[in-house]
Amino acid sequence: MSSTTVLPANVVHEAIDERQFIRAKIPARLTLQGNGVKDLECEIQDISLGGIGLLLDQPLKIGSLFNGSIKLKLHTVDLNIDTKLKIVSQRGSEVGAEFVELDRQKRDILRYIISAYMSGDIADINGLFNVMQRENYIKERKTKQANARTPGERLKAALGSLLFFCAGAGALTLIVYKSYLLFFQMPAAQAVVSANAYVISMPENGNLRYLINAEQTSVNTGQPLASVSTQLASSLTSPADIAAVANLNEQDAAALLGRVTVETVIASPCDCSLYFPAPRLDGFAYKQQELVHLLPQGQPLNIKASVPFDRMDKLERVRAVEMRVLGSDETFSGEIVSSRVDAQRQMVELTIKPDRQLPLSDYQLPAAVEFKLGLPLRWAF
Repeated sequence: MSSTTVLPANVVHEAIDERQFIRAKIPARLTLQGNGVKDLECEIQDISLGGIGLLLDQPLKIGSLFNGSIKLKLHTVDLNIDTKLKIVSQRGSEVGAEFVELDRQKRDILRYIISAYMSGDIADINGLFNVMQRENYIKERKTKQANARTPGERLKAALGSLLFFCAGAGALTLIVYKSYLLFFQMPAAQAVVSANAYVISMPENGNLRYLINAEQTSVNTGQPLASVSTQLASSLTSPADIAAVANLNEQDAAALLGRVTVETVIASPCDCSLYFPAPRLDGFAYKQQELVHLLPQGQPLNIKASVPFDRMDKLERVRAVEMRVLGSDETFSGEIVSSRVDAQRQMVELTIKPDRQLPLSDYQLPAAVEFKLGLPLRWAF
């Protein structure tokens, strides 16, 4: 068997976090007047912007109106706030009252007082100790007496410090090195081992036959190198050409218009060493195809390096040149002996003389060239 309790309609459950106004306990008293009561003084239990809680043993009528005066003692100043109250509840000595007429100015004063008490700016002697317990000031740093470290801990700390020092020193060294490369070193865009060589090319499309042995590496002046067979090309471009052909006999005209085959022998202009840029093959070759490079004997090899136009201003600051040929770990220096402008490639081509003689096997190999720069002329003085 179960029973159900029905609560009166005027009983409302109210959670503390559902209240409209925050209640605060402040050291103040209230004086009530009206409804046969004159200068009835009671203690304030709590207060909010909506109402007030009183501690009073005398019974009061629910719904009655009273004139009230809230008295607060602030150090040497007494503050009175007059208002009108309506009794809304009473349970034993606890009385609940609601503000009926509380203008904006009094509401702002009451709001400030409640905020000041809750923040600790205003406190009575009973609440002073609670306020002093708050972290309102910076505490003195707590120090502990350091215990003696073991040798292992000291070694670990020393290794950690050394590790951080090495990392910082390495980073600083890298920054200094990169800065040096940026301001005091300039690489060439491209470089190759070269020489004042004669480059023999195919004059026309035709058949090619070499006249030197496959194992031969050098030739003398006037020695035949290759035989080229091409057809004599003729073209009639003007009335005079046509008239000249008309004056020829039939055999000569047929030979001219029939593209007569011409045999040409290419001979060496010097005592030279041979270099073949492509595998040596006898047969058909195209016009301007490179056949062989002739390197004059007794003339040392040099290096051709190219620098872009936008770095021409740095060439005046070149103080030394370092070079290295592909396939060799040896670095050697050199001297710039001449220069020329390649307008088509937007480059300045420099001829660099090495400080030592390069072997013939290095000819046409790529090279790495670094120009060491000095201070700008305006900083040198």
